[in-house]
Amino acid sequence: MYYPRKLRNDFRITGFIPAIICLSLGALIWLFIGRREGYLSVSIFFILYSLFSFWIYFRTRNQSYLAASTWQFLFGIYISTSSSYPVIKGVDPKISGLLIFLFLSSTVWLFYLVFTRKAKWKGREVFELASVSIEPQPDGFTERPRPAGKTDYTRSELTGFAEFLKKNLVAMPYYEVNRIVFVPVKMEEEFGYIFNPAKFKESRSWIAFDFQGNVTVNVSKRDYIGYKEELSFDQLCDNLGKLFIEFMRYYRKGEEERILYKLNELGLGLTT
Repeated sequence: MYYPRKLRNDFRITGFIPAIICLSLGALIWLFIGRREGYLSVSIFFILYSLFSFWIYFRTRNQSYLAASTWQFLFGIYISTSSSYPVIKGVDPKISGLLIFLFLSSTVWLFYLVFTRKAKWKGREVFELASVSIEPQPDGFTERPRPAGKTDYTRSELTGFAEFLKKNLVAMPYYEVNRIVFVPVKMEEEFGYIFNPAKFKESRSWIAFDFQGNVTVNVSKRDYIGYKEELSFDQLCDNLGKLFIEFMRYYRKGEEERILYKLNELGLGLTT
């Protein structure tokens, strides 16, 4: 189903910057020091970056980061053994063959997760869905939380719901004394959350579920001005709360895959 896009386009390439820097440095080292040293620098970078990806996997439990970590590690090993000027010499052909097989398998695995949107942070989809039924109506931004309704769930269901949204990159949960706060994260914003989650929360929208069933919403100015036109602020907050209440109902009925279907149905780009 097609919905008119209400968010502004985002052309940031934050996620590609580490790879661009790595390959640029590798090329410079190759030119000014030597080919073998260039391969070595790129190999070391990818192996180290695989540890970073595994750390993100540990924090999110999202399978795409495990796949990325595996691919990066194997790629780093591959280019250090299979280049014209190998950093590691004398590798047994059987081991080289196994390495190539594992590398190609991890490539297929990673591409599958990317193209099935399992590697996509879905904050943009959340904000698009929240604005679907809202017409332009400049009634002013108000920087205050709004009650968004009440729904039923147990504490264990809320915790499970939080883990599901985190694992599927829909929203990242912050666990507080009497509630769990969900912060939708858009593509290209994930590093801000990963490196400084407490600071990230301060300037982002959130949806809070307390342990008594009350739902509260706060839409940040940063996210509000991300829309092409001024929308009814009260209705936007109300819709965002209702959207997450609907997600919770799906989860409680064991139909959590409907949440992902609803988000993926928008058909937004894989890197936006």
